[in-house]
Amino acid sequence: MLRVSVTLALVLVTPQALAGSFDEAGDYLPDPTAIATVDFGSDFDPEEDRYVPADLDPVCEPVSFQVVEGTDALDREHYLHVQTDALAGCAERFLVTVPPGKSSYRATLWVRHGSVDAQLTVVYPEESGLETLAAKMGPTGRTTSDGWIELASNELPVDGDLADAVYLRVYDLDSVGSDIDTLEIIPAGSYWEAQSCAGVTDPVCGEAGICVHNRCRLGRLYVPPLPGDDIKNDVVDAMQSLIQNFFGGRKTRLSDLPKALDVLESIRGASDPWTFWNGWARSFRLLHDWHTEVGGPIHGIERRARLNACFFEGDADLSQHAWPSHPQYKDVLVSHAGVEGTQGLAAGDRLVAVDGKHPIAWALSLNTVNWDHWQANDDGVYAELTERMRSLILEFATSYSVIHCHAATLNCDPAPTTYKVADLPSGTGNQVRCDNRPFYHLGPGLDPSANHNVGFQFYRGPVIEATPEEAIYALVWDTLYGGGEPSGFVNQNLKDAFADFKANARGVILDHRAGSGGTLDGAETATELVRPPQLVAVFMSPIPFAAFDGPATLAEGVDLFQAFKTPYNTMTVGSTQYDPAMPVAVLIHRDGSASDFFPFGVKGYSDKVKIFGPAPTAGAFSTYFQFRYWGGLSWRMASGDTISFDGRALIGNGVAPDIVVLQKQSDLLAGKDTIHEAALAWLRTELKP
Repeated sequence: MLRVSVTLALVLVTPQALAGSFDEAGDYLPDPTAIATVDFGSDFDPEEDRYVPADLDPVCEPVSFQVVEGTDALDREHYLHVQTDALAGCAERFLVTVPPGKSSYRATLWVRHGSVDAQLTVVYPEESGLETLAAKMGPTGRTTSDGWIELASNELPVDGDLADAVYLRVYDLDSVGSDIDTLEIIPAGSYWEAQSCAGVTDPVCGEAGICVHNRCRLGRLYVPPLPGDDIKNDVVDAMQSLIQNFFGGRKTRLSDLPKALDVLESIRGASDPWTFWNGWARSFRLLHDWHTEVGGPIHGIERRARLNACFFEGDADLSQHAWPSHPQYKDVLVSHAGVEGTQGLAAGDRLVAVDGKHPIAWALSLNTVNWDHWQANDDGVYAELTERMRSLILEFATSYSVIHCHAATLNCDPAPTTYKVADLPSGTGNQVRCDNRPFYHLGPGLDPSANHNVGFQFYRGPVIEATPEEAIYALVWDTLYGGGEPSGFVNQNLKDAFADFKANARGVILDHRAGSGGTLDGAETATELVRPPQLVAVFMSPIPFAAFDGPATLAEGVDLFQAFKTPYNTMTVGSTQYDPAMPVAVLIHRDGSASDFFPFGVKGYSDKVKIFGPAPTAGAFSTYFQFRYWGGLSWRMASGDTISFDGRALIGNGVAPDIVVLQKQSDLLAGKDTIHEAALAWLRTELKP
């Protein structure tokens, strides 16, 4: 849906001054305890003091900074102006020298203008067995009258005997240019020894760490400094006010918002950066919203192993003897696998447990630590978690258990096999994309099954299982980003496909099983084949009034629908050029946002249109705000709701299939796509004359 970007103007204060001070004349006095100070003045050598990684992209090799002389520098003489190519991901790096031995250091840096991302980084040779570490920097709250802002990192452990290089990495987020001055490296705390670990429940990492990819990570390296005691409550108040006033629609505000507010309340007493900021991130995860998420440097930890297979929910009809289904959660099957790095997984295998729990229950339990948590608004819909299961296993699991099944014999092993994640071989090859489609059903040249990466492409043509006389066609696509260029391509492809179908098809399958959303006009266009025009909903997003909980009754909803409908915020589906005789099967599996609106717009209109799938769509009937903060933190927050013509508040209520179909394990082994087969069977009874 539509997005609103916001830069948060919240300044945090650390418990104490972390670097130098200013004398009565306003001159800056470097911290006398600093083991390194770089003021970018006469002692700065632009060539010798610039660090250039061996694998640097050639586009980033040219120098993107200049020394500037000016009395507004902290030393009244020099500062650096940096203007990197943010779109290309280029950064500048400046070396600092640390003494031998193991210690921890905090970095401070003064910045001005623009939008700077800065971190202190230590690089080790591969043979050392140590990984590159970086500590992100955020504002301390100290500023000068001429615009300098002090940034600081949390403590970074450095082995001075083994390090290849220690450097400041800085890039200009907006490519408009920023000034930097006086980098100081200050001893702070004791050395922290990283070690191996076995899954997120392994206590070896301690309260300050988290086990990711089987190695302890120091949580504070991925978050800004802890707000000082004099402002911490103000920071929490601001966060609570933000979500209280602007988050969500009726379902999410009433059911989920109180949980997030409680977690925010609990971090007032946090005494370390990781506890504070991870609690903040968890509050957003508890909002239980498809559009709401947090981002941070912890997302950038590289995986060590490979599990080149995809999972989805299904019906393990061949392996109940070995492992009965869970009373609450659906069975989890391997939908498809890549060529290499599959670790023995193949289509039809069944994932029965991760760390001893049902895979979905285990994935839900990661809510306390998984910054990449993504879940549908509709309770009980877990397609998003299942689709990301392989990455969750590699990041957080100790072990996983699989019942292997065999296409040659159409049977499954009598018991599961358990694998240790730490024993998986390392690998960084490409991963096959997970899109909930075990097979495609189009002819040569129209089948993206090599890597399952439909992306922004549209694939259409006759279905290979149908006869020419049946003339059943299919469209396979994921995105509904309509509007202007380059995304006008989407609406035009939909219109071209529908014209083709009306001219040549007697039945149509619209396969949208990886519905990635988009914009309202894209969803409207997707309904034009199957129904006449009708205004079906009012899009009240962002939230129309601060802290508005939405209509409490259908009558209130109808009043809102009438009061708020304008040419700019309504959903009008269908077309005067629709084909009333065309039977259309819509396939869904993981669909949200505009990919909620599309099936909503076609459901229930005609017996000639049926929705097939295992569960409802996400119920993400809203837009969102996007925020960005220092230290690599970002987040987006859903805002608003959609009110249907009959008064329903739609957020949190996914579009349910007309015909509920689960992928059968037996069909996977036989090379069949159960949902597609059900749609095909129904179409054959309804073919256009």
